[in-house]
Amino acid sequence: MIAFKTLLVAREGKGVVRPIVIGDRCLIGGGAMILPGVTIGDGCVIGAGAVVADDVPSGCIAVGNPARVVRRGIETARFGRLQGVVGNEGRDPLPE
Repeated sequence: MIAFKTLLVAREGKGVVRPIVIGDRCLIGGGAMILPGVTIGDGCVIGAGAVVADDVPSGCIAVGNPARVVRRGIETARFGRLQGVVGNEGRDPLPE
């Protein structure tokens, strides 16, 4: 899920295209900027306003400018919802 006002930049200054890859079950926060050539692994959460210039491994939370990994080994459900968090149990009314 990609939130509002998120910028995905796939072209460098000289027009060279470097694709952006976003894995499954990721949540990209509002106002985040993903720079050219970045790969975001499966099950990641990118904080609002983060500027992601380097690859983010699977199962991580990355925040800040520049974005850095603050937590590893997380598990996400649909729409980037964290699993195992108190209060998230049984809150997925949509069928798989």
